[in-house]
Parts: sequence; structure tokens; C-alpha cells
Amino acid sequence: MDKKDMKYLLIDTSTNALIIMLYDNQVKLDEHIRFGKQDHQAHIVPMIEHMLHAHNLKVQDLSGIIVGVGPGSYTGLRVGVMTAKMLSYATGVKLYKVSSLVFLSSGYQQKALIWHDARNDQGFSATIEKGIILDEEKVRHLDELSDEEKEMLILLSPDTIKLDGIVVIDKKEEVEDIFSLIPNYLRQTEAEKNLDKNRSHS
Repeated sequence: MDKKDMKYLLIDTSTNALIIMLYDNQVKLDEHIRFGKQDHQAHIVPMIEHMLHAHNLKVQDLSGIIVGVGPGSYTGLRVGVMTAKMLSYATGVKLYKVSSLVFLSSGYQQKALIWHDARNDQGFSATIEKGIILDEEKVRHLDELSDEEKEMLILLSPDTIKLDGIVVIDKKEEVEDIFSLIPNYLRQTEAEKNLDKNRSHS
């Protein structure tokens, strides 16, 4: 396929923001962000269909689907990743993954500690500069942060999410086996923790 015709659908559902973007090479064709509470599943497919239809496109016309795989909300991540896998499997369009922390901070140029709230003063975090993760994604407590890290801190929220699809496309990684792709939850869910507790007591 001619590089000039590289069209990508970008998806992230790792927070309460349902983000759908459509790019044609280096040009943003469309972007839609919907803020909700654990209702991404009801809106993601209609949003994708509406966006593609508005540009006279079908999923088969895409060069790839890029999905944020976390870390982030357990429920939200499942919706985005499963939808991307379903579309890729049904159409044969290539599937790519990218860190959700990179996705949601792709519009920032400066080095920053990107932080997605994980409750109880904890956060999914990584130090990122221009779409490159400089350390590692991990769950940290606010009390663990150094003064330097606190100065670099960007708390992801509806007001601070900053997107640049070109950065997301540049940092994508191809998924060779779509069936093996699972979200990067980065920690156990409460159900998994309880299951482990029950097993240890049995």
C-alpha cells in the first residue's frame, strides 16, 4: 500500500474517556472523545461506525487499528482491546498496540511523570518524553514520589489529556497474534486478589 494512503483508527478506553481518532498518514481526519462512567461498551462501536461513515470509509479501508492497551481501568481496557481485536479479526486489518500512558500524553513535548489515578493515592505511572517511556510503567503511591517527580507530575484528567495521533502512530507496535493480546492491567483486580486469598487459605 502506498505510504500516502496509510489510514489508521486510534482507540483508547483506559480511562473514563472513550477516544476514537482517524488519521490519514500525517493528517488528522477526525477525533471524538466521550466522557462516561463504565459505559464505553455501549458507545464504542456506534462511534467508530459513525466516524468511518462520515469519511466514506469501511474498516477494510484502514491500514491498521491502534489500541491503547493500558495500564488503566480494568473494565475500560477490556472494551477497547476486545473491540480492536474483533475488528482486526473480522476484516484482516493489522492490529497495533501502544501504551495508554503514551497515548493519553502524546501531545506533551516535555519530559513528564504521567499519572493515571488508581485510587487510594496510587497511580499507574511512567516517566515519558515525546512518546518514549524512560523508566517503566508501574503502580506507585503518591508518598513514594521524589520532589523532582512531583514537579514533573501530570495527573491525567479530562482537562489534562493531550493527544497527538502522529506520536501514537509512530510508537505503535504490531500485534503478531491478535488472540494473545491482553490488556496491561499492571495489577490484580479485586476479584483476582480474592481468588488468590481463597486459594492460599484452602
